[in-house]
Amino acid sequence: MLLNGAPDDATDGPPILTGLNRALSSQPLIDAHRLAHYLADINPDLVIAPFAGGIAQGVLAARGCGEAFARTRVALWYDGPSRTRFLLDDELLTGMAPLVADGLERQSITLADALLVRTNGSPALPGWVTSAAPPTFEVALPGPLATGDAPQSAGREIREIVFAGPIRKSAGIHEFIAATERLAAKGLLAGRTIVFLGVVRSSGSGISREWLGRRAGAWPFAFKVIEEQDAGAVRRYLADRGRLAVSIGHDNDQLDFIRSCGSNHLGFLGPSEDAATFIDHLEATLRDTLVHRALPSQEPKPAVADWRKLAKRLRRLPVRPIHESAPGKRGASPLIRRLARLTGHVGITVCVLHHNRLAELASALATIPDSADGHSVEVIVIDNASDNPSVEEEIRARAPECPRLRIIRLTEPMPQTAAFNRGLSEARGDIVFFLDDDNAYLPGGLARLARAVDQGRFDIAVTALEIFEGDQPAADPTVGRLIFMGEAHSAGLFFNAFGDTSMAVRRDVFTNFGGFHNRGYDYPALDWVTLAKAQAAGLRIGALQWPAVRYRRDSGRAELATKKLDQEGARALVFEAYRGALDGELLARYAQKLQLEEP
Repeated sequence: MLLNGAPDDATDGPPILTGLNRALSSQPLIDAHRLAHYLADINPDLVIAPFAGGIAQGVLAARGCGEAFARTRVALWYDGPSRTRFLLDDELLTGMAPLVADGLERQSITLADALLVRTNGSPALPGWVTSAAPPTFEVALPGPLATGDAPQSAGREIREIVFAGPIRKSAGIHEFIAATERLAAKGLLAGRTIVFLGVVRSSGSGISREWLGRRAGAWPFAFKVIEEQDAGAVRRYLADRGRLAVSIGHDNDQLDFIRSCGSNHLGFLGPSEDAATFIDHLEATLRDTLVHRALPSQEPKPAVADWRKLAKRLRRLPVRPIHESAPGKRGASPLIRRLARLTGHVGITVCVLHHNRLAELASALATIPDSADGHSVEVIVIDNASDNPSVEEEIRARAPECPRLRIIRLTEPMPQTAAFNRGLSEARGDIVFFLDDDNAYLPGGLARLARAVDQGRFDIAVTALEIFEGDQPAADPTVGRLIFMGEAHSAGLFFNAFGDTSMAVRRDVFTNFGGFHNRGYDYPALDWVTLAKAQAAGLRIGALQWPAVRYRRDSGRAELATKKLDQEGARALVFEAYRGALDGELLARYAQKLQLEEP
Protein backbone atom coordinates (compact mmCIF):
# COMPACT_ATOMS: atom_id res chain seq x y z
CA MET A 1 0.00 0.00 0.00
CA LEU A 2 1.30 3.45 -0.91
CA LEU A 3 -0.02 5.95 1.60
CA ASN A 4 -0.08 9.71 1.77
CA GLY A 5 -2.25 10.31 4.84
CA ALA A 6 -4.87 8.83 7.12
CA PRO A 7 -7.95 7.51 5.23
CA ASP A 8 -11.11 9.53 5.60
CA ASP A 9 -13.02 6.54 6.94
CA ALA A 10 -10.46 5.78 9.68
CA THR A 11 -12.50 7.67 12.26
CA ASP A 12 -14.60 4.97 13.95
CA GLY A 13 -14.47 4.58 17.71
CA PRO A 14 -14.46 6.97 20.65
CA PRO A 15 -13.14 10.54 20.42
CA ILE A 16 -9.36 10.66 20.18
CA LEU A 17 -7.76 12.85 22.85
CA THR A 18 -4.19 13.94 23.48
CA GLY A 19 -2.46 15.72 26.33
CA LEU A 20 -2.15 18.80 24.16
CA ASN A 21 -5.93 18.97 23.62
CA ARG A 22 -5.55 21.14 20.51
CA ALA A 23 -6.93 19.51 17.40
CA LEU A 24 -4.69 21.16 14.80
CA SER A 25 -1.45 20.77 16.72
CA SER A 26 -2.24 17.16 17.63
CA GLN A 27 -3.32 16.18 14.13
CA PRO A 28 -0.11 14.37 13.06
CA LEU A 29 -0.31 12.14 16.16
CA ILE A 30 -4.04 11.49 15.69
CA ASP A 31 -3.56 10.68 11.98
CA ALA A 32 -0.79 8.19 12.74
CA HIS A 33 -2.93 6.50 15.42
CA ARG A 34 -6.00 6.25 13.20
CA LEU A 35 -3.98 4.89 10.32
CA ALA A 36 -2.67 2.06 12.50
CA HIS A 37 -6.22 1.05 13.41
CA TYR A 38 -7.35 1.27 9.79
CA LEU A 39 -4.50 -0.85 8.45
CA ALA A 40 -4.77 -3.48 11.19
CA ASP A 41 -7.93 -4.81 9.53
CA ILE A 42 -6.07 -5.07 6.21
CA ASN A 43 -2.77 -6.42 7.61
CA PRO A 44 -0.73 -5.52 4.51
CA ASP A 45 2.55 -7.17 3.58
CA LEU A 46 4.17 -3.84 2.76
CA VAL A 47 3.47 -0.21 3.59
CA ILE A 48 5.25 2.67 1.86
CA ALA A 49 4.49 5.94 3.61
CA PRO A 50 5.86 9.50 3.50
CA PHE A 51 8.57 10.33 6.00
CA ALA A 52 7.41 13.93 6.53
CA GLY A 53 4.68 14.15 9.15
CA GLY A 54 5.44 10.75 10.69
CA ILE A 55 2.20 9.17 9.42
CA ALA A 56 3.70 5.66 9.77
CA GLN A 57 4.54 6.07 13.48
CA GLY A 58 1.36 4.37 14.72
CA VAL A 59 1.94 1.30 12.53
CA LEU A 60 5.60 1.10 13.56
CA ALA A 61 4.84 1.61 17.26
CA ALA A 62 2.18 -1.12 17.18
CA ARG A 63 4.61 -3.47 15.48
CA GLY A 64 7.40 -2.61 17.91
CA CYS A 65 5.09 -3.33 20.85
CA GLY A 66 3.99 -6.65 19.35
CA GLU A 67 0.36 -5.58 18.94
CA ALA A 68 -0.02 -5.93 15.17
CA PHE A 69 1.78 -5.88 11.80
CA ALA A 70 4.24 -8.62 12.73
CA ARG A 71 4.68 -9.52 9.04
CA THR A 72 4.30 -6.02 7.63
CA ARG A 73 7.40 -4.33 6.23
CA VAL A 74 7.38 -0.53 6.40
CA ALA A 75 9.38 1.69 4.06
CA LEU A 76 9.53 5.47 4.39
CA TRP A 77 9.51 7.65 1.30
CA TYR A 78 11.98 10.40 2.11
CA ASP A 79 10.45 13.77 1.25
CA GLY A 80 12.41 15.86 3.76
CA PRO A 81 11.82 16.32 7.50
CA SER A 82 9.18 18.67 8.91
CA ARG A 83 11.94 20.20 11.01
CA THR A 84 13.77 21.63 7.96
CA ARG A 85 10.59 23.05 6.49
CA PHE A 86 9.62 24.64 9.79
CA LEU A 87 13.04 26.27 10.18
CA LEU A 88 12.79 27.81 6.70
CA ASP A 89 9.06 28.54 6.68
CA ASP A 90 7.93 32.16 7.02
CA GLU A 91 4.30 31.40 7.75
CA LEU A 92 3.03 33.02 10.95
CA LEU A 93 1.29 29.86 12.09
CA THR A 94 2.64 29.14 15.55
CA GLY A 95 0.97 25.81 16.26
CA MET A 96 2.89 22.90 17.70
CA ALA A 97 2.13 20.48 14.85
CA PRO A 98 5.69 20.70 13.40
CA LEU A 99 7.14 19.72 16.78
CA VAL A 100 4.71 16.81 17.06
CA ALA A 101 5.53 15.73 13.50
CA ASP A 102 9.24 15.97 14.28
CA GLY A 103 8.83 13.58 17.21
CA LEU A 104 6.85 11.12 15.08
CA GLU A 105 9.46 11.27 12.30
CA ARG A 106 12.33 10.64 14.71
CA GLN A 107 10.57 7.55 16.02
CA SER A 108 9.69 6.32 12.56
CA ILE A 109 13.24 6.50 11.26
CA THR A 110 14.45 4.25 14.10
CA LEU A 111 11.69 1.66 13.59
CA ALA A 112 11.23 1.46 9.79
CA ASP A 113 12.73 -1.29 7.62
CA ALA A 114 13.80 0.82 4.65
CA LEU A 115 14.26 4.42 3.51
CA LEU A 116 13.52 5.30 -0.11
CA VAL A 117 15.36 8.25 -1.65
CA ARG A 118 15.33 9.69 -5.15
CA THR A 119 18.19 9.07 -7.51
CA ASN A 120 17.44 12.46 -9.07
CA GLY A 121 17.00 15.17 -6.52
CA SER A 122 16.01 13.92 -3.07
CA PRO A 123 16.48 16.49 -0.31
CA ALA A 124 19.77 15.95 1.50
CA LEU A 125 19.64 13.65 4.52
CA PRO A 126 20.50 15.53 7.74
CA GLY A 127 22.84 13.90 10.22
CA TRP A 128 20.15 12.86 12.69
CA VAL A 129 18.41 10.93 9.89
CA THR A 130 21.50 9.18 8.53
CA SER A 131 22.64 8.14 12.02
CA ALA A 132 19.36 6.28 12.65
CA ALA A 133 18.34 5.35 9.10
CA PRO A 134 17.48 1.77 8.07
CA PRO A 135 18.80 0.32 4.76
CA THR A 136 18.47 2.97 2.04
CA PHE A 137 17.20 2.30 -1.48
CA GLU A 138 17.59 4.74 -4.37
CA VAL A 139 14.47 4.93 -6.52
CA ALA A 140 14.39 6.49 -9.98
CA LEU A 141 11.41 8.68 -10.74
CA PRO A 142 10.79 11.22 -13.49
CA GLY A 143 11.55 14.74 -12.39
CA PRO A 144 15.14 15.95 -11.96
CA LEU A 145 15.80 19.29 -10.31
CA ALA A 146 14.38 21.14 -13.29
CA THR A 147 11.91 19.54 -15.69
CA GLY A 148 9.82 20.58 -18.64
CA ASP A 149 8.20 19.48 -21.88
CA ALA A 150 8.29 22.58 -24.09
CA PRO A 151 9.02 22.50 -27.83
CA GLN A 152 12.25 23.95 -29.22
CA SER A 153 10.49 27.23 -30.01
CA ALA A 154 9.45 27.77 -26.39
CA GLY A 155 11.87 30.63 -25.70
CA ARG A 156 10.52 32.77 -28.54
CA GLU A 157 6.87 32.22 -27.59
CA ILE A 158 7.13 32.98 -23.88
CA ARG A 159 5.48 36.30 -22.95
CA GLU A 160 5.19 35.78 -19.19
CA ILE A 161 7.33 34.08 -16.57
CA VAL A 162 4.91 32.96 -13.87
CA PHE A 163 5.96 32.17 -10.31
CA ALA A 164 3.29 29.60 -9.38
CA GLY A 165 2.85 28.94 -5.70
CA PRO A 166 2.29 30.69 -2.39
CA ILE A 167 4.11 34.03 -2.20
CA ARG A 168 6.31 33.31 0.79
CA LYS A 169 9.92 32.74 1.71
CA SER A 170 9.64 28.98 2.15
CA ALA A 171 8.26 28.67 -1.40
CA GLY A 172 11.41 30.22 -2.86
CA ILE A 173 10.16 33.74 -3.55
CA HIS A 174 13.49 35.34 -2.56
CA GLU A 175 15.47 33.03 -4.82
CA PHE A 176 13.08 33.52 -7.75
CA ILE A 177 13.20 37.32 -7.47
CA ALA A 178 17.01 37.31 -7.18
CA ALA A 179 17.35 35.17 -10.33
CA THR A 180 14.83 37.32 -12.20
CA GLU A 181 16.61 40.54 -11.27
CA ARG A 182 19.87 39.09 -12.56
CA LEU A 183 18.25 38.19 -15.88
CA ALA A 184 16.79 41.70 -16.15
CA ALA A 185 20.21 43.28 -15.46
CA LYS A 186 21.66 41.23 -18.32
CA GLY A 187 18.85 42.25 -20.69
CA LEU A 188 17.51 38.71 -21.02
CA LEU A 189 13.89 39.34 -20.07
CA ALA A 190 13.29 41.15 -23.36
CA GLY A 191 10.02 42.84 -22.39
CA ARG A 192 8.50 39.77 -20.75
CA THR A 193 6.18 40.23 -17.78
CA ILE A 194 6.85 38.61 -14.42
CA VAL A 195 3.67 37.23 -12.83
CA PHE A 196 3.19 36.11 -9.23
CA LEU A 197 0.33 33.61 -9.17
CA GLY A 198 -0.71 32.36 -5.77
CA VAL A 199 -1.77 33.33 -2.27
CA VAL A 200 -0.19 36.44 -0.78
CA ARG A 201 -0.85 38.17 2.53
CA SER A 202 -2.07 41.76 2.38
CA SER A 203 0.26 42.95 5.13
CA GLY A 204 2.27 41.69 8.05
CA SER A 205 5.79 41.10 9.18
CA GLY A 206 6.49 38.43 6.57
CA ILE A 207 6.19 38.33 2.79
CA SER A 208 3.12 40.38 1.83
CA ARG A 209 1.72 42.67 -0.87
CA GLU A 210 3.34 45.58 0.93
CA TRP A 211 6.73 43.85 0.93
CA LEU A 212 6.39 42.88 -2.73
CA GLY A 213 5.40 46.43 -3.69
CA ARG A 214 8.41 47.93 -1.95
CA ARG A 215 10.74 45.37 -3.53
CA ALA A 216 9.29 46.05 -6.98
CA GLY A 217 9.83 49.81 -6.75
CA ALA A 218 13.09 49.68 -8.71
CA TRP A 219 12.25 46.90 -11.14
CA PRO A 220 12.79 47.86 -14.82
CA PHE A 221 10.40 45.16 -16.00
CA ALA A 222 6.62 44.80 -15.93
CA PHE A 223 5.05 42.60 -13.26
CA LYS A 224 1.66 41.76 -11.82
CA VAL A 225 0.25 39.84 -8.88
CA ILE A 226 -2.69 37.47 -9.32
CA GLU A 227 -4.01 36.14 -6.04
CA GLU A 228 -5.45 32.71 -6.76
CA GLN A 229 -5.68 29.49 -4.79
CA ASP A 230 -8.19 27.53 -6.84
CA ALA A 231 -6.28 24.71 -8.55
CA GLY A 232 -8.54 24.74 -11.61
CA ALA A 233 -8.06 28.46 -12.16
CA VAL A 234 -4.28 28.10 -11.81
CA ARG A 235 -4.24 25.23 -14.30
CA ARG A 236 -6.29 27.21 -16.85
CA TYR A 237 -4.02 30.25 -16.52
CA LEU A 238 -0.85 28.22 -17.02
CA ALA A 239 -2.24 26.25 -19.97
CA ASP A 240 -1.39 29.20 -22.28
CA ARG A 241 1.77 28.27 -24.23
CA GLY A 242 2.97 31.84 -23.90
CA ARG A 243 3.45 31.42 -20.15
CA LEU A 244 6.42 29.71 -18.53
CA ALA A 245 5.47 28.31 -15.10
CA VAL A 246 8.15 28.24 -12.43
CA SER A 247 7.49 26.45 -9.15
CA ILE A 248 9.76 25.71 -6.21
CA GLY A 249 8.55 23.06 -3.80
CA HIS A 250 9.70 20.66 -1.11
CA ASP A 251 7.83 17.65 -2.47
CA ASN A 252 6.97 16.03 -5.76
CA ASP A 253 3.21 16.61 -5.41
CA GLN A 254 3.58 20.31 -6.14
CA LEU A 255 5.91 19.63 -9.06
CA ASP A 256 3.53 17.03 -10.48
CA PHE A 257 0.76 19.64 -10.36
CA ILE A 258 2.90 22.12 -12.29
CA ARG A 259 3.69 19.48 -14.91
CA SER A 260 -0.02 18.94 -15.40
CA CYS A 261 -0.70 22.62 -16.10
CA GLY A 262 0.73 22.92 -19.61
CA SER A 263 3.68 22.36 -21.88
CA ASN A 264 5.95 25.06 -20.42
CA HIS A 265 7.07 24.41 -16.88
CA LEU A 266 10.12 24.44 -14.66
CA GLY A 267 9.93 22.63 -11.33
CA PHE A 268 12.63 22.85 -8.69
CA LEU A 269 13.11 20.96 -5.43
CA GLY A 270 14.13 23.46 -2.82
CA PRO A 271 14.90 26.06 -1.77
CA SER A 272 17.81 24.68 0.19
CA GLU A 273 19.81 26.29 2.94
CA ASP A 274 22.55 26.97 0.34
CA ALA A 275 20.56 29.81 -1.22
CA ALA A 276 23.43 31.23 -3.33
CA THR A 277 23.98 27.94 -5.18
CA PHE A 278 20.25 27.52 -5.68
CA ILE A 279 19.93 31.02 -7.17
CA ASP A 280 22.80 30.31 -9.58
CA HIS A 281 21.08 27.11 -10.71
CA LEU A 282 17.70 28.83 -11.07
CA GLU A 283 19.17 31.72 -13.10
CA ALA A 284 21.08 29.36 -15.41
CA THR A 285 18.00 27.23 -16.06
CA LEU A 286 15.82 30.28 -16.86
CA ARG A 287 18.53 31.73 -19.08
CA ASP A 288 18.90 28.50 -21.05
CA THR A 289 15.15 28.25 -21.46
CA LEU A 290 14.78 31.84 -22.74
CA VAL A 291 17.95 32.11 -24.83
CA HIS A 292 18.47 28.61 -26.15
CA ARG A 293 14.75 27.99 -26.53
CA ALA A 294 14.77 24.56 -24.93
CA LEU A 295 13.75 23.29 -21.51
CA PRO A 296 15.97 20.84 -19.63
CA SER A 297 13.61 17.97 -20.36
CA GLN A 298 15.12 17.66 -23.82
CA GLU A 299 17.87 15.69 -22.08
CA PRO A 300 17.26 11.94 -21.69
CA LYS A 301 14.81 11.23 -18.92
CA PRO A 302 15.86 8.94 -16.07
CA ALA A 303 14.43 5.46 -15.88
CA VAL A 304 11.19 5.03 -14.00
CA ALA A 305 11.30 2.78 -10.94
CA ASP A 306 10.11 -0.80 -11.33
CA TRP A 307 7.74 -0.75 -8.37
CA ARG A 308 6.86 -4.44 -8.66
CA LYS A 309 10.51 -5.41 -8.39
CA LEU A 310 11.13 -2.91 -5.58
CA ALA A 311 8.14 -4.19 -3.61
CA LYS A 312 9.47 -7.74 -3.80
CA ARG A 313 12.83 -6.60 -2.43
CA LEU A 314 11.21 -4.66 0.40
CA ARG A 315 8.94 -7.53 1.38
CA ARG A 316 11.99 -9.78 1.81
CA LEU A 317 13.62 -7.41 4.31
CA PRO A 318 13.81 -8.57 7.93
CA VAL A 319 11.74 -6.63 10.42
CA ARG A 320 14.14 -4.11 11.87
CA PRO A 321 14.99 -4.72 15.54
CA ILE A 322 14.92 -1.70 17.81
CA HIS A 323 17.87 -2.60 20.02
CA GLU A 324 20.17 -3.56 17.16
CA SER A 325 23.32 -3.19 19.26
CA ALA A 326 21.96 -4.69 22.48
CA PRO A 327 21.13 -8.39 21.94
CA GLY A 328 21.28 -8.92 25.71
CA LYS A 329 17.97 -7.07 26.02
CA ARG A 330 16.05 -9.69 24.08
CA GLY A 331 13.18 -11.38 25.81
CA ALA A 332 13.48 -14.81 27.34
CA SER A 333 13.07 -17.86 25.11
CA PRO A 334 10.03 -20.14 25.55
CA LEU A 335 12.28 -22.78 27.16
CA ILE A 336 13.64 -20.30 29.71
CA ARG A 337 10.11 -19.14 30.47
CA ARG A 338 8.99 -22.73 31.04
CA LEU A 339 11.88 -23.37 33.41
CA ALA A 340 11.10 -20.12 35.22
CA ARG A 341 7.50 -21.22 35.78
CA LEU A 342 8.62 -24.63 37.05
CA THR A 343 11.00 -23.04 39.55
CA GLY A 344 8.41 -20.54 40.72
CA HIS A 345 10.19 -17.51 39.25
CA VAL A 346 8.03 -14.42 39.11
CA GLY A 347 8.25 -12.66 35.75
CA ILE A 348 5.81 -9.79 36.35
CA THR A 349 5.03 -7.61 39.34
CA VAL A 350 2.02 -5.28 39.37
CA CYS A 351 2.27 -2.44 41.90
CA VAL A 352 -1.14 -1.01 42.78
CA LEU A 353 -1.25 2.17 44.83
CA HIS A 354 -4.23 2.37 47.18
CA HIS A 355 -5.71 4.87 49.61
CA ASN A 356 -9.22 4.58 51.12
CA ARG A 357 -10.85 3.11 47.97
CA LEU A 358 -11.50 -0.56 48.72
CA ALA A 359 -14.34 -0.98 46.22
CA GLU A 360 -12.32 0.50 43.37
CA LEU A 361 -9.28 -1.52 44.41
CA ALA A 362 -11.29 -4.74 44.27
CA SER A 363 -12.33 -3.90 40.70
CA ALA A 364 -8.73 -3.21 39.72
CA LEU A 365 -7.39 -6.42 41.29
CA ALA A 366 -10.06 -8.47 39.53
CA THR A 367 -8.54 -7.49 36.16
CA ILE A 368 -5.02 -8.74 36.99
CA PRO A 369 -4.46 -12.31 35.73
CA ASP A 370 -2.37 -14.99 37.50
CA SER A 371 -0.08 -15.18 34.47
CA ALA A 372 0.48 -13.15 31.36
CA ASP A 373 2.39 -13.86 28.17
CA GLY A 374 4.06 -16.87 29.80
CA HIS A 375 5.01 -15.06 33.02
CA SER A 376 3.78 -15.63 36.56
CA VAL A 377 2.26 -12.47 38.04
CA GLU A 378 2.66 -11.19 41.58
CA VAL A 379 0.62 -8.27 42.92
CA ILE A 380 1.92 -5.73 45.40
CA VAL A 381 -0.71 -3.43 46.92
CA ILE A 382 0.93 -0.36 48.41
CA ASP A 383 -1.53 0.97 50.95
CA ASN A 384 -0.64 4.62 51.38
CA ALA A 385 -1.76 5.08 55.00
CA SER A 386 -5.47 4.38 54.60
CA ASP A 387 -7.68 5.38 57.56
CA ASN A 388 -9.03 1.86 58.12
CA PRO A 389 -6.88 0.04 60.75
CA SER A 390 -7.89 -3.36 59.35
CA VAL A 391 -7.28 -2.40 55.74
CA GLU A 392 -4.91 -5.30 55.09
CA GLU A 393 -7.54 -7.88 56.05
CA GLU A 394 -10.13 -5.98 54.00
CA ILE A 395 -7.89 -6.06 50.94
CA ARG A 396 -7.24 -9.79 51.22
CA ALA A 397 -10.96 -10.46 51.62
CA ARG A 398 -11.61 -8.62 48.37
CA ALA A 399 -8.80 -10.33 46.44
CA PRO A 400 -9.28 -14.11 46.83
CA GLU A 401 -8.22 -14.60 43.18
CA CYS A 402 -4.73 -13.16 43.72
CA PRO A 403 -2.53 -16.09 44.83
CA ARG A 404 0.65 -13.99 44.80
CA LEU A 405 -0.65 -10.98 46.69
CA ARG A 406 1.65 -8.96 48.91
CA ILE A 407 0.58 -5.89 50.85
CA ILE A 408 2.88 -3.09 51.93
CA ARG A 409 1.17 -1.08 54.65
CA LEU A 410 2.52 2.45 55.02
CA THR A 411 1.71 3.97 58.37
CA GLU A 412 2.63 7.48 57.23
CA PRO A 413 1.52 8.83 53.86
CA MET A 414 4.17 9.07 51.13
CA PRO A 415 4.24 11.09 47.91
CA GLN A 416 2.99 8.98 45.02
CA THR A 417 6.45 8.79 43.48
CA ALA A 418 8.01 7.51 46.71
CA ALA A 419 5.24 4.95 47.18
CA PHE A 420 5.66 3.56 43.66
CA ASN A 421 9.43 3.47 44.11
CA ARG A 422 8.91 1.47 47.30
CA GLY A 423 6.90 -1.04 45.28
CA LEU A 424 9.64 -1.09 42.62
CA SER A 425 12.26 -1.94 45.27
CA GLU A 426 10.10 -4.80 46.59
CA ALA A 427 9.22 -6.24 43.16
CA ARG A 428 10.49 -9.70 42.25
CA GLY A 429 9.40 -9.57 38.62
CA ASP A 430 11.68 -8.67 35.73
CA ILE A 431 8.87 -6.49 34.36
CA VAL A 432 7.11 -4.13 36.76
CA PHE A 433 3.69 -2.54 36.20
CA PHE A 434 2.17 0.44 37.99
CA LEU A 435 -1.55 1.05 38.45
CA ASP A 436 -3.73 3.42 40.47
CA ASP A 437 -6.48 1.73 42.42
CA ASP A 438 -9.32 3.39 40.49
CA ASN A 439 -8.10 2.16 37.10
CA ALA A 440 -8.27 -1.33 35.64
CA TYR A 441 -6.76 -3.52 32.91
CA LEU A 442 -8.71 -4.32 29.80
CA PRO A 443 -8.87 -8.00 28.78
CA GLY A 444 -5.41 -8.99 27.57
CA GLY A 445 -4.07 -5.52 28.33
CA LEU A 446 -1.49 -6.57 30.89
CA ALA A 447 -0.14 -9.27 28.58
CA ARG A 448 0.21 -6.81 25.70
CA LEU A 449 2.12 -4.34 27.86
CA ALA A 450 4.38 -7.15 29.08
CA ARG A 451 5.06 -8.25 25.52
CA ALA A 452 6.17 -4.76 24.49
CA VAL A 453 8.91 -4.84 27.14
CA ASP A 454 9.66 -8.57 27.20
CA GLN A 455 10.50 -8.84 23.51
CA GLY A 456 13.43 -6.52 24.08
CA ARG A 457 11.75 -3.73 22.18
CA PHE A 458 11.46 -1.07 24.84
CA ASP A 459 12.63 -0.23 28.35
CA ILE A 460 9.24 1.34 29.13
CA ALA A 461 5.87 0.62 27.55
CA VAL A 462 2.98 3.05 27.93
CA THR A 463 -0.51 2.58 26.57
CA ALA A 464 -3.38 4.46 25.07
CA LEU A 465 -6.07 4.83 27.74
CA GLU A 466 -9.77 4.06 27.49
CA ILE A 467 -11.37 6.80 29.56
CA PHE A 468 -14.49 6.40 31.67
CA GLU A 469 -16.24 8.52 34.27
CA GLY A 470 -17.85 7.00 37.33
CA ASP A 471 -16.96 4.22 39.76
CA GLN A 472 -17.38 1.02 37.74
CA PRO A 473 -14.45 0.27 35.38
CA ALA A 474 -16.20 -2.74 33.90
CA ALA A 475 -19.58 -1.08 33.33
CA ASP A 476 -19.25 2.66 32.81
CA PRO A 477 -19.22 3.71 29.14
CA THR A 478 -16.09 4.85 27.36
CA VAL A 479 -16.01 8.61 26.81
CA GLY A 480 -12.74 8.90 24.89
CA ARG A 481 -9.37 7.40 24.06
CA LEU A 482 -6.26 9.21 25.28
CA ILE A 483 -3.22 8.49 23.08
CA PHE A 484 0.50 9.08 23.55
CA MET A 485 3.64 9.19 21.44
CA GLY A 486 5.97 7.40 23.82
CA GLU A 487 9.18 9.08 22.75
CA ALA A 488 7.99 12.65 22.32
CA HIS A 489 11.29 14.45 21.67
CA SER A 490 10.97 18.26 21.71
CA ALA A 491 7.15 18.22 21.75
CA GLY A 492 7.37 16.64 25.21
CA LEU A 493 8.55 19.95 26.65
CA PHE A 494 5.08 21.47 26.13
CA PHE A 495 2.62 18.67 26.90
CA ASN A 496 2.61 15.13 28.18
CA ALA A 497 2.94 13.20 24.95
CA PHE A 498 4.98 10.47 26.68
CA GLY A 499 2.43 8.42 28.62
CA ASP A 500 0.76 7.74 31.97
CA THR A 501 1.90 6.05 35.19
CA SER A 502 -0.12 3.03 34.03
CA MET A 503 2.95 1.61 32.37
CA ALA A 504 5.31 -1.37 32.34
CA VAL A 505 9.07 -1.04 32.86
CA ARG A 506 12.11 -3.24 32.67
CA ARG A 507 12.88 -3.47 36.39
CA ASP A 508 16.69 -3.39 36.28
CA VAL A 509 16.85 -0.54 33.75
CA PHE A 510 14.20 1.53 35.50
CA THR A 511 15.78 0.95 38.93
CA ASN A 512 19.23 1.97 37.68
CA PHE A 513 17.66 5.05 36.15
CA GLY A 514 16.29 6.00 39.59
CA GLY A 515 12.64 5.07 39.17
CA PHE A 516 9.94 7.71 39.48
CA HIS A 517 11.36 11.20 39.88
CA ASN A 518 10.96 11.72 43.62
CA ARG A 519 11.16 15.30 44.87
CA GLY A 520 10.04 14.50 48.41
CA TYR A 521 6.53 15.85 47.94
CA ASP A 522 3.51 15.42 45.70
CA TYR A 523 4.03 17.47 42.58
CA PRO A 524 2.05 17.92 39.36
CA ALA A 525 2.38 15.59 36.37
CA LEU A 526 4.75 13.04 37.91
CA ASP A 527 4.25 10.77 34.87
CA TRP A 528 5.18 13.56 32.47
CA VAL A 529 8.27 14.54 34.46
CA THR A 530 9.47 10.97 35.01
CA LEU A 531 9.07 9.93 31.38
CA ALA A 532 10.69 13.13 30.13
CA LYS A 533 13.67 12.39 32.37
CA ALA A 534 13.73 8.79 31.11
CA GLN A 535 13.87 9.83 27.47
CA ALA A 536 16.59 12.38 28.20
CA ALA A 537 18.57 9.52 29.80
CA GLY A 538 18.25 7.43 26.64
CA LEU A 539 15.58 4.94 27.71
CA ARG A 540 13.36 3.67 24.89
CA ILE A 541 9.62 4.28 25.38
CA GLY A 542 7.05 2.37 23.34
CA ALA A 543 3.39 3.31 23.09
CA LEU A 544 0.58 0.79 22.61
CA GLN A 545 -1.96 1.92 20.03
CA TRP A 546 -4.77 -0.24 21.44
CA PRO A 547 -5.74 0.67 25.03
CA ALA A 548 -4.57 -1.76 27.71
CA VAL A 549 -6.00 0.21 30.65
CA ARG A 550 -9.37 1.72 31.54
CA TYR A 551 -8.59 5.10 33.07
CA ARG A 552 -10.97 6.87 35.43
CA ARG A 553 -11.35 10.58 34.79
CA ASP A 554 -12.60 12.44 37.85
CA SER A 555 -13.01 16.03 36.70
CA GLY A 556 -14.42 17.24 40.00
CA ARG A 557 -11.51 15.87 42.00
CA ALA A 558 -8.97 17.24 39.53
CA GLU A 559 -10.41 20.73 39.76
CA LEU A 560 -9.84 20.72 43.52
CA ALA A 561 -6.36 19.14 43.53
CA THR A 562 -3.60 21.70 44.01
CA LYS A 563 -1.11 19.68 41.99
CA LYS A 564 -3.55 19.56 39.07
CA LEU A 565 -3.93 23.32 39.18
CA ASP A 566 -0.17 23.96 39.14
CA GLN A 567 0.36 23.69 35.39
CA GLU A 568 3.29 26.10 35.39
CA GLY A 569 4.98 24.04 38.09
CA ALA A 570 4.64 20.92 35.96
CA ARG A 571 6.23 22.60 32.95
CA ALA A 572 9.12 23.97 34.98
CA LEU A 573 9.85 20.50 36.35
CA VAL A 574 9.67 18.96 32.87
CA PHE A 575 12.17 21.52 31.62
CA GLU A 576 14.49 20.75 34.51
CA ALA A 577 14.31 17.01 33.81
CA TYR A 578 14.42 17.19 30.02
CA ARG A 579 16.38 20.25 28.93
CA GLY A 580 19.49 18.32 27.87
CA ALA A 581 17.52 16.44 25.19
CA LEU A 582 15.87 19.39 23.47
CA ASP A 583 16.33 20.51 19.87
CA GLY A 584 17.52 24.07 20.42
CA GLU A 585 17.15 25.26 16.82
CA LEU A 586 13.62 23.92 16.50
CA LEU A 587 12.48 25.48 19.76
CA ALA A 588 14.18 28.79 18.99
CA ARG A 589 12.30 29.00 15.68
CA TYR A 590 9.06 28.15 17.47
CA ALA A 591 9.72 30.97 19.94
CA GLN A 592 10.41 33.41 17.10
CA LYS A 593 7.05 32.66 15.55
CA LEU A 594 5.29 33.14 18.88
CA GLN A 595 7.02 36.49 19.37
CA LEU A 596 5.72 37.78 16.04
CA GLU A 597 2.16 37.42 17.31
CA GLU A 598 2.73 39.40 20.50
CA PRO A 599 0.94 42.79 20.57
